[in-house]
Amino acid sequence: PMFMFIATDDTDGNCVDPNDGATHMPLRIADSIEALSDAAGGRAKEIDLLKCGDYNAEGRAMTGCFWAPELHVIDGKLSVLFMPCFDGPATNPDGTPNDRAGKPDMWTGSCHIMQLKQHSDGTDFDPCEPENWTVPKPILTPTGGVLNPIQRISLDMTVISDSGRWYYAWQQVGSIWIASFDPARPERLTCEPKQVVVPEFAWDNMIAEGPNAIVHDGTIYLIYSGSLVGIDYTTGLVTAPAGQDADLTDPNVWTKLDYPLQKSGVYNGQWQLGTGHGMWSNDEDGNLIYVFHNAEYENGRYGGRDAQVRRVHWSKEGMPILDMQAAEELNPDYADITMKIVVSGNEG
Repeated sequence: PMFMFIATDDTDGNCVDPNDGATHMPLRIADSIEALSDAAGGRAKEIDLLKCGDYNAEGRAMTGCFWAPELHVIDGKLSVLFMPCFDGPATNPDGTPNDRAGKPDMWTGSCHIMQLKQHSDGTDFDPCEPENWTVPKPILTPTGGVLNPIQRISLDMTVISDSGRWYYAWQQVGSIWIASFDPARPERLTCEPKQVVVPEFAWDNMIAEGPNAIVHDGTIYLIYSGSLVGIDYTTGLVTAPAGQDADLTDPNVWTKLDYPLQKSGVYNGQWQLGTGHGMWSNDEDGNLIYVFHNAEYENGRYGGRDAQVRRVHWSKEGMPILDMQAAEELNPDYADITMKIVVSGNEG
């Protein structure tokens, strides 16, 4: 199997321009999850799919951010959804001087898509070569407008597929929005965006972002991140019925959990702070895993985020458990038991 890992570089906590003009979108490819890690040399083998100054399909130079990239297969095509940002204009919408003029400005960012090219027989080009990917296109409304005309910025886009329908979910105006799209033309929505998740509790106040969904036992589990990046970051959940031809753009289809699935706390004897913006995936054996980030602090100073991978468990009530600790996974009394299995051949 081949495993891919893609993420935002936010060195020193700066995810707009973390390397002073050398912003990039790194991709790691390996034959195991372990081989993707820093310890196994994954960072040294990164490929930059995009770099500061590359142009989007509108001919605009992408100079910063490359926020929250996600890998998805859309109608058979490997795709990356992400948010680039551009140099800020001279003035703000209200006419005041823009302090990000001529510099990467996150408020210029919007959701984009790029896809891996395919040969005439439908096989993929080599994903390790940046030129084998299409030029990033901004994702627009059915009439060709920007997703967030109020602030322009839109980010954290993900894909949901159910009952033959395809949807995008993303964050804008501090909440989660959903719209349908045609996988044959993934850069254009087929309906106007609908707001389906808003922050309303103490643990998800200010913002709801970073959606990602799976289908499990007839239910769509959409996780999202609440509050702001830092020690207050949490993982929330909304659910909807799967396989019943429900319109996922209808807010009434979704049921929101009133407590977080994961938050800052002690995990396996060490503090784990600011857990959030996760993505469902699978390991080498097909087990469901949760890939997320937590905040890195040194002497009380925020220094960015580190990616983590964890096995997902399920409660008897059908709820995902994202933070089961080692002692809970296996009774320590049984930890040293070994087993020998002998398989005999068929005789006769």
